[in-house]
Amino acid sequence: MKNNNFILRNRRKNIFNFIIVVLLLISIKYFFIQVIDSGFYIDKSNKNRLNEIRLDAPRGFILDRNKKIIVSNRNTFSVEISPFHFNEKFNIKLFYDLILNAKKRSNIIINKFNLLDTLKKTKRYNPNSRINIINYIDFETKAKIQERKLDFPGLIFKQITSRYYPDTLRLSHILGYLRPITKKLYFQKIGYDLNDTYGVDGIESKYEQKLRGEKGLEYRLVNTFGFDYGIDRNQPNFNSIPGANIVLTIDYDLQLKIEGLLNGYKGSIICMNPKNGEVLAMASSPDYSLKEFIGPLKYETWDKWEKEKILMNRSTAGDYPPGSMYKLVSSLMFLEMNLFPTTDFVFCDGSYEIEDYSNPGIPKIQTCWKKEGHGEIDLHNAIKQSCNIYFYDMMLKYQDLHTNIIDTLYSFATDLGFGNKTNIDIYETAGRVPSSIWMNGKHSKKGWSRKGAMPNLSIGQGDNLVTPLQVINLINIIAMDGESFPPKLVKSSITRSKKINRIHNYTWDKIKTSMYSVVNDIGGTAYQLKNNNYIIRGKTGTAQTTSQSTSDKLISWFSGYVEKENNTMSLVVMIEDRNSDSKKISKIISKEIFEYYLEEYINE
Repeated sequence: MKNNNFILRNRRKNIFNFIIVVLLLISIKYFFIQVIDSGFYIDKSNKNRLNEIRLDAPRGFILDRNKKIIVSNRNTFSVEISPFHFNEKFNIKLFYDLILNAKKRSNIIINKFNLLDTLKKTKRYNPNSRINIINYIDFETKAKIQERKLDFPGLIFKQITSRYYPDTLRLSHILGYLRPITKKLYFQKIGYDLNDTYGVDGIESKYEQKLRGEKGLEYRLVNTFGFDYGIDRNQPNFNSIPGANIVLTIDYDLQLKIEGLLNGYKGSIICMNPKNGEVLAMASSPDYSLKEFIGPLKYETWDKWEKEKILMNRSTAGDYPPGSMYKLVSSLMFLEMNLFPTTDFVFCDGSYEIEDYSNPGIPKIQTCWKKEGHGEIDLHNAIKQSCNIYFYDMMLKYQDLHTNIIDTLYSFATDLGFGNKTNIDIYETAGRVPSSIWMNGKHSKKGWSRKGAMPNLSIGQGDNLVTPLQVINLINIIAMDGESFPPKLVKSSITRSKKINRIHNYTWDKIKTSMYSVVNDIGGTAYQLKNNNYIIRGKTGTAQTTSQSTSDKLISWFSGYVEKENNTMSLVVMIEDRNSDSKKISKIISKEIFEYYLEEYINE
């Protein structure tokens, strides 16, 4: 009996000691939680009740040269859900019904069938994060959702900005557009969040860092049911810093004018100030509406644009045969080298026999645009009347003395900006100026160096390719007597001019005199542009797109400049897909642009 009592007492003692030990351990753990590790748990608790929100910076505006707004911002909203505060009271069906009927929205990022699984996974691995459901919803849809807020625990609105474009002006190829950042770029670009946008192409891309600004940070109090009580002022909140505005060299009204004139055609128009390189207007057609990039762009729209090359900026990235515009380059070489007097006459009867290097022994008959010919003609009148035969004859004479005359022509052309990028602010191509090395690589088996290629090259056909920007750059150099300013689209850009020293003032004067006659003398190919009150100089051109071009695949060119006292504006107009009846269209458009400019900007 005593033994049983002893066992019982001992068992009670052990139980008591066990309880004491457990309570002691609990007390120690409680002490560590409350005192030693209190900071850790306070921080963790705060995270459970705080939502950390990165605030997007308003993107900088893009303005014209007179500070008129071209691109601004408008507020839209994204919808996010906090997995931690989401619960079974969330009315999924109602929520998706509301956003599916939004007037404006992005594609739905997470559909209703995947929502619950996504929330569970996110809550398990990153409970304090938020998942983005949809972007760019309109204010009316936001208000409808806000009215039913109690049906959507954990739902959070995030204000985001989207670009706002005018209804009239397009300027699409210059401005560029914004696209959502991809996961690949997210890991490459510092300071970006998923679902941010970034500039693609044009000014939006070139000046991305200036335009985007700096993000802010905001801590919002949220209870366990997901209700938002506003900003926690005790946290280190800070506002975003708006992006800087960019002031372009573009004149809004002149841009609007040339876009209207180019509508319905395929081509390019550029207006510039030769005295400083500022681009006053630049249009490429066909173009596109930048409003298509607010929210998702339809795949079929993108495919259509790519197939029709609508996204290509023909002004800076379209490579075209220059045709008779290139006669100015050949003329500058003839005048400077002066191996044969440019006052000597060449007889043009409308045709010229040239060796065909692709068919040795069988001559090729090249014709002048004027079938009956120009008769006796010198360099001045060959420029004025754009006579092909004069340039064929002169180039072959030069080739007889200099086998590699192609490299001399190449050096003049590259000094004048062809075959090189101009370093404008947006994407451009370099075009192509053939040298002997290039021709040997492409035509070695055809014996190009005999007498078949050079006549064509001298009039801007063959393997020559230029951009409209390079053509107007040549006109600027001529207008400035050999001083060249790089083209620029942003007023604040600092550019330095350079002088082409190899060409003498006498030569510039001769070229300008001939360009004056093109417009102002009877028989000049652009006589219809003559204006008795102002000085206009220019050069016309018609180019074949291939050696076998049909009459409905011609390129119509005009480039020149107008000056009145201290005001000078240069112009290039290039229209594709013309035929023999419509090839004068570039002159018709140029006349209207010159008259508009003189009336609106010089006579005001």
